Amino acid sequence: MEERAALRREDPVDSPPPRPFVTHPVGADAAGPGGARGCEHCGRYAGGDALDADVVRAVLRNTTALVCILDAEGRIELFNRACEELTGFTADEVVGRGVWEALVVLPEQHRARSDIEEMAAGPAGAVAEGTWRDRWGRTHLIAWHNTPLPDRDGGPHRMVCVGVDITEQRRAELRLHELARTDVLTGALNRRALFERLRTALEPGSDGCGLLYCDLDGFKTVNDELGHVAGDQLLTEVARRVREAVRPGDLLARPGGDEFVVLCPGVTPAELDELAGRV
Repeated sequence: MEERAALRREDPVDSPPPRPFVTHPVGADAAGPGGARGCEHCGRYAGGDALDADVVRAVLRNTTALVCILDAEGRIELFNRACEELTGFTADEVVGRGVWEALVVLPEQHRARSDIEEMAAGPAGAVAEGTWRDRWGRTHLIAWHNTPLPDRDGGPHRMVCVGVDITEQRRAELRLHELARTDVLTGALNRRALFERLRTALEPGSDGCGLLYCDLDGFKTVNDELGHVAGDQLLTEVARRVREAVRPGDLLARPGGDEFVVLCPGVTPAELDELAGRV
């Protein structure tokens, strides 16, 4: 899996410095402005009461967002219900373990651990994508917003990670990308994708390429006498047979109509002559 570098988000200009994280019981009986009960670090006062711990638990339990809290070393401290439902692992199974070893796929583990350490020590949050595995061996691409919570001295203390599973969204994007580059009938590259690959093959320092241009004699007669369905079947069969004739790594394209092109990277003239004979 390709490693993805975390994208850093700088603090906006004139924003106040991050409020230091202070450990305290939620709903503590601290006197607030005007004698209102609540803790000053819990944010806004409502009716004189700080946010109740039961409310916090209910939000974490019922939100569809993935919420995972890590300590300064990246060990899991909180794993909400959405995380459990996505992965099939219970909180009891993962709490206390490093998130990279418990959930991150093997190719990304080293990078994930270093990113967590770097973000935990940083002054601002970060947006990142990472791949988790579930109990059944499936993988999930997750977009995370990670917010470090420093201690009183500004050192790393905790990391709050809020994520969304974007696996299906990314697959849909890839499908749309492929459709934009593919001839729907034959599955070959379309004209646009052919010229993109050709430009790449002809860049300075490349090995160059060979091209075979093929069109079908008498194809109009097939369409006129047997119909366009038969013509489509013929084009599909031609594409299949040409794929079987070319080398691994050669690319088949259909620029349009009854035209086919085979792009052969790094081919020699002798190899190209032999390939043309097979096609």
